[in-house]
Amino acid sequence: MKEKKLTGYPSIDKPQNNGYSFFEKNPIIPNLSVYNSLKLINMLYKDRDAIDCLDVKVTYGKVFDDAVTISRALKELGVKKGQIVSIAMPNYYQAVASFLACNRIGAVTTFLNANAGEEEICEYLNLFESPVFINFDKNPKENLKYKNNTGVKHIITLDKRNENNISLHNNYHLTSNDYVIDFNSLGSIAEFQKKGLPENSSKNDSLILFTSGSTGKPKSVVLTNENILAAGTYLKNSSHSKSLNGDKTLVCVPFTYPYGFATSTLMTLLISKTAILAPNMSKDTINYYLKKKPNIIFGSPALLDLIMRNAEKDLDLSSVTTYISGGDFLLPSKSEQGKEFFREHGAQNVEIGNGSGNAETVSCGTNPTGIEIRPETAGKVLVGTEAIIVDPDTMEEKKYNEEGLMCVSGKHVFKEYYKDLEQTKEAKFIRDGKTYFKTGTMGFIDKDGYFTLTGRQSRFYILSTLNKVYCDYVQTIITNLESVNECAVVKVPDENMLYVNKAYIVLNNGIFPSEDLKKEILEQLEKPIKNSIGEYEQLKWYEIPTYIEFVKELPLKAGTEKVNYSLLEQDAIEKLDKGKKLIRE
Repeated sequence: MKEKKLTGYPSIDKPQNNGYSFFEKNPIIPNLSVYNSLKLINMLYKDRDAIDCLDVKVTYGKVFDDAVTISRALKELGVKKGQIVSIAMPNYYQAVASFLACNRIGAVTTFLNANAGEEEICEYLNLFESPVFINFDKNPKENLKYKNNTGVKHIITLDKRNENNISLHNNYHLTSNDYVIDFNSLGSIAEFQKKGLPENSSKNDSLILFTSGSTGKPKSVVLTNENILAAGTYLKNSSHSKSLNGDKTLVCVPFTYPYGFATSTLMTLLISKTAILAPNMSKDTINYYLKKKPNIIFGSPALLDLIMRNAEKDLDLSSVTTYISGGDFLLPSKSEQGKEFFREHGAQNVEIGNGSGNAETVSCGTNPTGIEIRPETAGKVLVGTEAIIVDPDTMEEKKYNEEGLMCVSGKHVFKEYYKDLEQTKEAKFIRDGKTYFKTGTMGFIDKDGYFTLTGRQSRFYILSTLNKVYCDYVQTIITNLESVNECAVVKVPDENMLYVNKAYIVLNNGIFPSEDLKKEILEQLEKPIKNSIGEYEQLKWYEIPTYIEFVKELPLKAGTEKVNYSLLEQDAIEKLDKGKKLIRE
């Protein structure tokens, strides 16, 4: 066969498609809901474990049975097609079943950060006009606040004592005065609902995820059923799922992040494997989850660090075949350290690869599995999608190996930012009849279709808990304090959390540095802070600086007005032993 002549432009040559069949390059996305697709795909696997969460193992058959029960209860509670049900809980089985239940009746699901404060959660409940809020272990006082400050009609709470109980019992009678409902009582409510199902097609909304929030408040990303199924199809075709050796995946990233639910969990179920959910990942629990014998680990550089630091010396990890790193770039040197670590623990041929993605592309833009691993890259562009590298200022297209802004097109590209038409238009553009999404990721594509990531538009780090901290966002909040003129935030290594952050603060004229002022700033950051447009924002406990240093000015990169964060990060590490740690209760 005559070799195809390259034009020099990745968007025209589509090198990621080389070696794939016509149907892999041009996949048909079914006109189905996620629920119906999963049920159809797994018809022959009803007795196979779908979810392994703490002490509970749930088969595919049981998952769908529970989803039916919960969906009937939600309909009885008045949830209608298109309405948004908000869920705030760790990575529990009940959250997965609730999503499928919502999807079955055409309702939309959003996962709120379980660590968020009451004000933030109330803000989202009002934004989404959620008729039902499902949460974990909230006390009566907290639930009353949600009831009084939002339009929520019913609050379903999973009691901590029942986190391992998946019996939806029938000994509960709902009255008109009940607004707080025990999750495990949904079975009795479902008994009253006998109505048929609304139509739910691939074009209907399914899930709302969130962007990083690195340059302001996170944007709410609306994904349709088609977006999710397309992402799963592209990933499956790109990696040839049969090459993913093993049946059990370990899901460590919280559901509030796209990589946690949309990619790790749903994609596991779409290829009929078992998802091991880790709702409380830490240095104290990592061995517990590794002893469940996962084959494929959906992780990050931070998780790999956590494993290598805390795994028991005699722990058998021979089951591990694949480590997929997302969320942050895993350096080739760190990848080699990881391979050696796994070899020492019995896993001789572990493949470790980087992927990349955004909430707007269901957290997948490149694929690191089922292909030749090139650790210096973020994997290959997904088969069946379009990719183009452009100059971010002029939008001029770049050739192979020329750096620019990565933009992607495909049926996995999000529908819109919720109630934000302006931001939606800004994030997309049309070229040659195709709609592209600007990923915010800089890099280049080579002649084999591999994408090398060279930078991001935001700075962040990942904790041992797999939560992300965006430094630019934290420093923006700090600069809203009356005493602060400028602020720069950088990460610092930490024994327990892997990283914490340090804030370099330039004070306003007339404000003098002191240890008391550090404590005062800390106290202020534990409360909601009014931003420049009069809205209140609150840092989560793990975003609050552990170290504060007052400086006269922030160092700048030579010839620019940009802060030299690399210099500050180096300075923070050198002063680590001397720095005074702020102890937070």
